[in-house]
Amino acid sequence: MTERQKAPASSSRSQNSDEQYLSRGTIWKFAGLALLVFTLLFSVSLTIFADLQRKPALGVVLTTPVAVTTSELPRIIHAFPDTTEGIHVFNDQLAVWEMSEAQFEFAASHYVGTQKVFASDARRLRAHNPNFVILNYRLGLGLGYQNTTGNCETNGVWLEVIEGEKRLREYPEDPPDEWFFKWKGQRVFLCDWGWYVMDIGNASWREYWTGEVLRQLRTNAADGVFVDSLFPPNYYGGDKFEPELPGLDQTFEETWSSQIEDFIADGQAGELADYYLIPNAGAWVTGRDSTDYSGADGVMVEGFGRWSEGDYFSAQEGDWQIQMDRILAMVGLDKVILLQQYVNKDDVEDRLFLLSSYLLVKGRHTYLNFELSSQPEWFPEYEIPIGSPVGGIPRSISSLWRYDWGVYARTYTNGLVLVNPSDKSQEVVLQKTYYQALPSGGGIVPENGDVSQWGVDYIPVKTIALLPNQGAVLLAEVPQR
Repeated sequence: MTERQKAPASSSRSQNSDEQYLSRGTIWKFAGLALLVFTLLFSVSLTIFADLQRKPALGVVLTTPVAVTTSELPRIIHAFPDTTEGIHVFNDQLAVWEMSEAQFEFAASHYVGTQKVFASDARRLRAHNPNFVILNYRLGLGLGYQNTTGNCETNGVWLEVIEGEKRLREYPEDPPDEWFFKWKGQRVFLCDWGWYVMDIGNASWREYWTGEVLRQLRTNAADGVFVDSLFPPNYYGGDKFEPELPGLDQTFEETWSSQIEDFIADGQAGELADYYLIPNAGAWVTGRDSTDYSGADGVMVEGFGRWSEGDYFSAQEGDWQIQMDRILAMVGLDKVILLQQYVNKDDVEDRLFLLSSYLLVKGRHTYLNFELSSQPEWFPEYEIPIGSPVGGIPRSISSLWRYDWGVYARTYTNGLVLVNPSDKSQEVVLQKTYYQALPSGGGIVPENGDVSQWGVDYIPVKTIALLPNQGAVLLAEVPQR
């Protein structure tokens, strides 16, 4: 007999009563143990099944770990602070892996928040500032694939997103073909950035995207999602894609705008509604762009104030005015506004132009960021004590136009802000003496977190000349040192 055959033989009726009694006891013990094991296995299976029901199909195939169950934990959403008084900075990204503890403390005490950090780094920042805001990063139109080299060739390096303490491949294994946007019957690939354009109207894709975002928000204890590149794709330039998209096509763009608005509305429903949803609208100056972002919790304008260093918006086409009006419309709805531009730390006049433009449109939740790199930056003009705006939120930028001065102006409790976005110089004769803010220094925060060597001087002026694309911040009194 085999060992398996021996077990039933021991319970034969030919054995004595003692043996029968022992075998029955053994049977009851085994039966009880089996029942216990079954109960435990059933409970575990039920939990796993319920958890899977909450996740979209194919959401974590080989690319992401099994989610940590956090639904039982209290969910704390850190609110963006009021910006009515002063100047407030949201730093887009931080190279936390090379920051000192002094830089962590500086970042937590000087910025309202950041994005793209690991869960442990969020905890370090919040140890210094419990109200620090964290956003997770996720593409809006796309699905990250691989980095590219020349001729739109991928190089095998996968694009990644942050979840907890890991960077995970964004592209799942074998995603359904229905998820992808098709042009001329082909999937569309953005060559410069290495991602596919997705069909954001597809229900299955939306379910997957929402499930991924929710899991990562909970794992990272984040307050919201920064939805990158959420604008009609051909605004990148149709020739940036393979196959090439139309360079200008009103029907194509309006269709995308409508789908983006619906995508935002869908993202504001269900469990995601508890979190901030803030899309990146890019420069937001395309005159034919009909996208309405008012359904979101806010918007980022990444190309704030100008195109790039030394390349200012066209005065003839009114691009600066278009951008300011669109920002003011969102400010009037009390949305979170993230205004960002990449700067040269030594170009103080450009920094003052961007700062002054920010102060023209600032509302209750409007934030600025001068970006140099992923290292923590600071600029002394952020600390100019300008006070609060007088007269409420402008309905449009034209309401701030001063015909007698030929510039835009906004009054603050502690001073005055002037901006000349035109291609002509303007001389402004003031009604009294003001003190013009002239910052010196600024840049990457030192490892010891000490920026005391940077500062702002205040020069008395009664007349001020503003060259094209210049701004000025004027205080009514010199601040106490």
